[in-house]
Formats: sequence, C-alpha cells, structure tokens
Amino acid sequence: MLAGHLGLAGSLMSRRAFAQADKPNPFLKGGFAPVHDELDVAGLVVRGEVPREIAGTYLRNGPNPAYPPISYNYPFDGDGMVHAVTFADGKVGYRNRFVLTAGLRADRRAGRTIYGSLLRPITPDPRYVPPDGDPSRIKNVANTNVVSHAGRILAIYESDIPYELAPTLETKGRYDFAGKLQDGMTAHPKIDPASGEMLMFRYWFRPPFLAYRVVDKAGAIVRDVPIDTDASFMIHDFVFTRDHVVFFLCPAVFGDAGLSWQPERGTRIAVIRRDGTGDVRWFSDEAFFVFHFMNAHEADGRINVDYVQHGALFGGASPMLWRAVLDLATSSIRRTQLDDRIGEFPRVDPARAGSANRYGWLPVKAKGDDLGAFGAIARYDLQTGRSAVHEFGAGREVDEPVFVPRAGARSESDGWIMTYVYDRATDGSVLAILDAVDIEKPPIAEIVMPRRVPHGLHGNWLPA
Repeated sequence: MLAGHLGLAGSLMSRRAFAQADKPNPFLKGGFAPVHDELDVAGLVVRGEVPREIAGTYLRNGPNPAYPPISYNYPFDGDGMVHAVTFADGKVGYRNRFVLTAGLRADRRAGRTIYGSLLRPITPDPRYVPPDGDPSRIKNVANTNVVSHAGRILAIYESDIPYELAPTLETKGRYDFAGKLQDGMTAHPKIDPASGEMLMFRYWFRPPFLAYRVVDKAGAIVRDVPIDTDASFMIHDFVFTRDHVVFFLCPAVFGDAGLSWQPERGTRIAVIRRDGTGDVRWFSDEAFFVFHFMNAHEADGRINVDYVQHGALFGGASPMLWRAVLDLATSSIRRTQLDDRIGEFPRVDPARAGSANRYGWLPVKAKGDDLGAFGAIARYDLQTGRSAVHEFGAGREVDEPVFVPRAGARSESDGWIMTYVYDRATDGSVLAILDAVDIEKPPIAEIVMPRRVPHGLHGNWLPA
C-alpha cells in the first residue's frame, strides 16, 4: 500500500531526496548510514552518572538497509532495526536487532535486496519468496515505530500488519490481533494512560477510506468504526482526548495518478466520540499539512490540539509548532502559531496524553544544521508560553526525544529526556540524558554507544 510508504516523512524528507533517488544519496551516509552488526553489549561507558532511579528500556526503531539498496528514498525504504538501551542500578546495556520481516528473509535467501523502492518498485524474484513471504514490489519493512501494549512489543509500519518482537528483540512474526487485523494500522497508536486502551486507525484506497479502532488493555480489538470520507487521504498521525479522537484530513489525496496535493480542498478535521457513537463533527480550514501531533485535550466545550504544521506536503512554510482550538458548539476552528523555530517529532510526558499538558519537547534546527538534521532540543512551556533550548554543539545531530518519568513521580515532567546524538567529527553516537524541565543545563549523562546509532524515527520508554 503506497499510502503507508508516504506517511513517514516529517522534516527529514524533502523534494531533494526524491529528485536524487538514483544518485549518491545523502541519506545513506553520515548519521543516516546503515549499520549491519547486531550487538549485545553490557556495561556501556558513561560520561557523567546515570541516576540509579532510571530502570527500564528505551526502544527506538528506524530504517536501516540490510543490503545495498537498488534505489533508496529515506525514510520510506530501509529495513527496520530496533535499538534497545536498558538501565538497571546505574548500569547500562545495549542490544540491536533487525526486524526479520518476510521481505528481509527473502533478501537473505538471495544474498542481496530483491525489492524495489517507493519510486522504483520491482517485483521480487519468486525463487526467494515462499508462499508465506512478501510478494509486494515494495516490502513491509516494519521500520517506523516500536510500541509495547498488553505484554507485546510491536514493530510498526503503517502500510501493513505489525511484527511482534520478543523482549530480546528477536522477531516472533506478524501479529494480527487474533485475526481481527487484516490490513494496516497506524505507526502512531495512542495508549490512554487512564484506561490502558490502545487507540489506532488505518487509511485505505477504497471505501471505507478511514477506520478508527480500539484495542482494550488486554490486547483485543473491541471497536472498529468506519469514517465516511469522500476520498483517500494520507493521514500519518492523530490525537485523542478523554472523550474524542481527532483526525486532520489535509489535502494529500490518493487517486488514479497516485498521491497529489490538492490545496483547493482545504483541510478538514473530523472529531468523533471515542465510543464510536454519534455523528462525525467536521471542521474546515485552509490547506496545510501535519505529520505529527504533540497532544490534545478538551475543556469548556473546546478541543485544543498542539501539532507541527507544514505549509504543504512538500515545500511551503517550514514545520513549526501550532495550536488549533476546535469549538464543539460552533464547529469553528482557530489556529495560532506557538513558536517560530523549525522543528518536528514532538513528544509529551505519556502520563499526560489526552489531557492538558504543561510541557512538550521536540528537536529543532540550530545554526548550520545539515539537510534532515536537528542540532537542538526545545522544551516548551505551554502554560507560560516560554521555551528553553539545549544546543548540542557544532557537528552534533539529535533525534526524537523520549520522556522518562521518575519512579513514583507525582507531578508532570518529573523525570528526564533521552535522545540519541550523532557526532560528525567522531562518526559516533551517544544517548544523552537531560533534566526534563531545566533542559538548558549540561547533560546529566552521555552514554557512549558501542556503534553509531543511525538517525531513526520513533520509539518509546518501557519501565522495568
């Protein structure tokens, strides 16, 4: 399903990467270059001191071609590789594994890649694709996110069914929720900290173009709600509140000619009740595009949605943090720009998901940052409107942050921010730990990775 391959870009993707698809690719070198060894390393070197209260594992997924690609369009192509950093009693260990998808198994039989790319699909040689293999011209690479819910770890690629991983990161196989998931699921499922439910959706080429689903805390799909739309829209992410789920239908539309940007449609926003009852509430605005949301909450009959707004699917205004206020009484929308820094991949304290949050974090551009790279992490205080920025220095590039709560935390943001940092001078990586609120301070610790960790996409913290 082409839609899934087009849902990942954020600010890491540009027209330049498409235009140079078959030329030397900047996303196959430097901090983006793949690594090929699978490691198990205990007792990593630490600069500073890891707080002994930190106990658990940070999992992060991302594209990592196992073989030289025929054609490569980051981040749509590239086999999934999950990196795990585990903390216990101040000690830190590391493990990484490829997600052993059906397509990667076929590649390994051939000893090379037999699949094409988003822009250059190739039918794989059937000699290497068994009946239970991946016959697609563009394979499911399971490279976008990794989540834990109901005792299962899932590597997700929104165009297909997820792959389940063992705690050791070994691939157990495709996971279809006891046969109830026959198509794709979003790479951005949301876990409600209050109910334990996992909320997700999928979009498709044929009606119903959009469907919202609920997985209960035991891991069973208990709700499947089709949403009537007039076309197939590319939707990568969504948000939820206590009572509602919210979908931004930006005018990136699939048709006979593939994906096209149709700004004359404007952007439409669908609000539905989480229990699936009642009619869809629709809001209309001018055209813009969203890859990733920070959070949403509702109060006084309004839903406040914080997100990163792009001017268009490709090109247009640079991605920056915005807020949309949806008035449920009048079906009106008001949008406000919250910051003028270029950024993407926003995160909040997961305990505040779906409810009002004071703080949020995301990578932002620093002076001199290269294509597709961020050099700083910003912390936004949505209560005061103030922000703080931690710049990592010349030649250092950061990835999506993750919030790690202090055990027994009683207040929002009582914990730490972790992010991978790539150093161009050494071609190495560290995992930096910052104070979540006083983010401008020097890192509490930097964990030296035994191999460079390529720039990736999304991940999550799993407490011990």
